Amino acid sequence: MAENPPEADLRAVELTGVSKRYGIRYVLRRISLHIPRGEFLVLLGHNGAGKTTLLRIMSTQVSPTRGTVRLFSQDPRVEGSTTRRRIGLVTHESFLYPELTVLENLQFYGQFYPVAESRYQEMLEMFELRSFAGVRAGSLSFGLRRRVDMARALLHDPELVLLDEPFAGLDERTTRLLGEYLAALKETGITLAMTSHSKEKAGFYDRAITLEMGSIVQDVRYAA
Repeated sequence: MAENPPEADLRAVELTGVSKRYGIRYVLRRISLHIPRGEFLVLLGHNGAGKTTLLRIMSTQVSPTRGTVRLFSQDPRVEGSTTRRRIGLVTHESFLYPELTVLENLQFYGQFYPVAESRYQEMLEMFELRSFAGVRAGSLSFGLRRRVDMARALLHDPELVLLDEPFAGLDERTTRLLGEYLAALKETGITLAMTSHSKEKAGFYDRAITLEMGSIVQDVRYAA
């Protein structure tokens, strides 16, 4: 009979004693956090609580001042490029090239992964972007850019999706589309972590962690 995998192998994210300091100011203080594969986690807290910094550390964009980070049981300092290919990230900053069209942006990012040509059309359809495929990203509204950024981040079927305030500033239609897609995505068993100011906007999460002044003050799991 096959043995069950070690507990660590069932974790998408494992942070141990993670702190982050800018100058003399600590943004995160001794964060220890394990996110099992397939969990949908929401990070709650006011502005300045440390949510975005924590998400950026998970994405390998930012290195901790102290502590250790493991993603899929790997050390991203050693397996950096391999680990990052398994992550999809959406932040307040758009990663789109304004001079490229919507489709060209997707194709540009797709070249870094094994993406089938049909995947581009699938993502355009999924986020109702087909009619904007030939429009330059620089001329899109905020809501449309956010849709394209989501399509860009999910293009390569990442195992871990990290979203920084994904609903902030969105119009009603885009909010609905994003909510429907995340609900469907959750059912596939993918791991999601997102920041939010509001439990209501976060919606269908499995677990909610609240940060205050860079520390975890509440960690609640919800029954399925």
